[in-house]
Amino acid sequence: MGEYKIAAGNFKSTFKRGATALLVLTLLQERDMYGYEIIQTLIKRSNGNFFIPEGSLYPSLYKMIENGFISSREVTVGKTATRVYYHLEETGRLHLKQLLSDYQAVKNDIETILSRSGENAKDEE
Repeated sequence: MGEYKIAAGNFKSTFKRGATALLVLTLLQERDMYGYEIIQTLIKRSNGNFFIPEGSLYPSLYKMIENGFISSREVTVGKTATRVYYHLEETGRLHLKQLLSDYQAVKNDIETILSRSGENAKDEE
């Protein structure tokens, strides 16, 4: 089992950052997308329950580019507008595989703790 050392108050922020990378890389595994399209796809697939503000998405995308997980390319749309499409690189595929493994391990550990919460509370008294 893994160890999870997260200071109080930082858990939600750390969890959200990790989830953002996991979800964005998963979407980019399907096809190249631009930022607004990523946001809208997440909203649609979560029935409106998961929203990443642009102010949070773009720093995450830039960090993934820095790490070599994704690349970007500009595409002209119309006469003057451009869109930046993001593409999953092979290192990103490997990173996604690790994120999915980590997610599954954490999920299993949390489910184990939750399923034993009633039975162990009596043992600990």
